Amino acid sequence: MYDDHLDEQTRRELNARQRAGLVTDEFIKAGLGGAVEPPSLTDHEINRKYERGEIRIVTEQGRYPLDSISNMLSGKNYKLDPDYQRRRRWDVTQKSRLIESFIMNVPVPPVFLYEWDFNQYEVMDGLQRMTAVREFYEDAFALTGLEYWQELEGRRYADLPSRIKAGIDRRYVSSIILLRETSHGDEDPEQLKRFVFGRINTGGVKLTDQELRNALYDGPMNRLCKELSAWPALRAMWGIPQNVEELMDAGEVIIPDESMLDFEVESGGQVDPVPRIYREMADVELVLRFFANRQRMLLYRDNLRDYLDEYLKAANKYEEHTLSELRVTFEETMNLALDLFGDHAFQRRANRKWRTVPSLSIYDALTNVLSRLLPSSDKLRANRQSILDHLDEFYEQNARKFNLRGQTRTDLMDREILFEGFLRSFID
Repeated sequence: MYDDHLDEQTRRELNARQRAGLVTDEFIKAGLGGAVEPPSLTDHEINRKYERGEIRIVTEQGRYPLDSISNMLSGKNYKLDPDYQRRRRWDVTQKSRLIESFIMNVPVPPVFLYEWDFNQYEVMDGLQRMTAVREFYEDAFALTGLEYWQELEGRRYADLPSRIKAGIDRRYVSSIILLRETSHGDEDPEQLKRFVFGRINTGGVKLTDQELRNALYDGPMNRLCKELSAWPALRAMWGIPQNVEELMDAGEVIIPDESMLDFEVESGGQVDPVPRIYREMADVELVLRFFANRQRMLLYRDNLRDYLDEYLKAANKYEEHTLSELRVTFEETMNLALDLFGDHAFQRRANRKWRTVPSLSIYDALTNVLSRLLPSSDKLRANRQSILDHLDEFYEQNARKFNLRGQTRTDLMDREILFEGFLRSFID
């Protein structure tokens, strides 16, 4: 019933079905950008370009007393949540150890600011440091997890001994400011700002691929992906709490995190209730993958990260009507997956049991197939129990395809063809 050998004719037919399933103006006719030949310039031309100051950053440095940061950030001159910022938040221990560093006069990396208008700034890098200092001076948390000043455990700023307070008040946060006067030649200043953000990593935490995309390739499609990452059905199937934003703000540590992409996680103990998939914007990448998958057989090269980068840059140019149709397609597909398979939709089956974590391999193939079968969604829902009854047999017969994490074009096509044949048997 489910042939493990998929010939070239079958794959060509899949390509045709994929193209036929696209919405209005979705197909990227120009293709995706590949390697670009660098311009050929003489040494004299290169020197002239440098002398003209093209693509050169103009900066200045600043220092802010710690006790002034709360008032500074509460004013109207500082934007604390630019779209390209990542979601990660420091816990109380991280905040406390920053304060301990100031007490000990340990050098703290500078924050980076972008002057988007004269005397108007965005915090490009260092937001966690700035907000931790502000919260500390506002007595929003008590010190905990200190390594060298354990005598101060449990104390808030107002409770500190006078000499400790005075010592902290003497400290500064250093800043490097990317000035509005930055020369950019023909470059888009917004894109240049995002380029700088992508290069700096003073916080010591490497950006994920999706965090970098969010920083470098913002646009209508990127914003749609961020918005749709909150779709209730997607969160249910990937184990993301529906109130994850509230949990992020609360910063409580109460339940184990088992929402790791394709990785088993040992349970037990208390860990962050905000899953890593949310903190690292992997949920946004899931939405992007859904849209990119719809043309992956037509445009895809065997480097998924580069493909997603190039697709996002191209898809940011979609017209509003195309984005609106894609929004509806995503929402209806996720709802259909949840209705058919419940919270386990993207988990593997083995020995008549569900695995405990979702699989990207299943997600990519199953959602793409379901998006093409939306016209038959009523029939699929009507046959839900029969589909579930035959699911163990399906995974058992195709175990080799679904037990691997391969992401080559062939791997993706083979899984998709298998899913489509399986589901169509309940329609036809």
